[in-house]
Amino acid sequence: MNQQQVITELQTKGLNLVVDAAAGERAGNWASDLASDLGVSGRKGGAGPSDHKAVTVGKTTVMVPVYTTGAAESPYAVRQDKETGKSTLTYNGKAVAPIDFPRRPRFYQLKTANGVPYWKIALLHSHNVLATTVLQRCIRYDNRTTACQFCAIGQSLEADRTIAQKTPQQLAEVAAAAVQLDGVENMIMTTGTPNVTDRGAAYLTDCAQAIRKRVPSLPIQAQCEPPDDFEWFAKMHTAGVDSLGMHLEAADPAVRAKIMPGKARVPLSYYFEAFAAAVRVFGRNQVSTYLLAGLGDSKETLLEMCDR
Repeated sequence: MNQQQVITELQTKGLNLVVDAAAGERAGNWASDLASDLGVSGRKGGAGPSDHKAVTVGKTTVMVPVYTTGAAESPYAVRQDKETGKSTLTYNGKAVAPIDFPRRPRFYQLKTANGVPYWKIALLHSHNVLATTVLQRCIRYDNRTTACQFCAIGQSLEADRTIAQKTPQQLAEVAAAAVQLDGVENMIMTTGTPNVTDRGAAYLTDCAQAIRKRVPSLPIQAQCEPPDDFEWFAKMHTAGVDSLGMHLEAADPAVRAKIMPGKARVPLSYYFEAFAAAVRVFGRNQVSTYLLAGLGDSKETLLEMCDR
């Protein structure tokens, strides 16, 4: 099995950090609490790559499920040698490849002047990506008739793992520290949808401008729903946004209406108009979207949408 196959398998089946940990404890030769001992902590619940942990296979770092039911049943596990600290990926107990875990970043130790921990403002994804949800609330989240069924944006806030709104100044401060202390190479900003007009583009523009002023060379991706006025794309780009994500989530209109009734009010046709307009501003390969397999779309529908 080559490295890419291993990565695909891990992201599909997850990594069991319980099975080998228990066996290792009995054998006395590797750490028992692997979920917390191996590198930077994963995140249980909430928005973004929740229930995942950063894992390095070869020279590639990916986010792998570790706190899910599937991961608990995964044939992939980890052995960590207590003496050397090195980790080995196993499949049904047999060694597959050496793996590693990015360490807790140094910027996590810092706080703002008014006492907000930096890790509540932005998190390290992979080993070199700074990620944040600039607005942790969405106009649709608390209403069952409009909420996306797969979304957990409010859970992180309820668990006191983040703050509701990250100011542009806070984001610039954390970004500068992450670059200086931990070698962060790019930044992703997403947002809950605050309104049905600019849909977050205005606030992302303000945030990007502050970050660009403080850290001029840091590439930034922003993510939001398509705004009502495509002029926002030029404003975002001028402010410092290098690439843009506008996420479909599901492709079949019937699935969208069922799973994400509020967001589905922005039709697919409008998304594709937005994609075309954004490409004219940001350039090819700088505008992206997400499709979530498992929401109800058929394989054929997903592949057709990918081709489109």
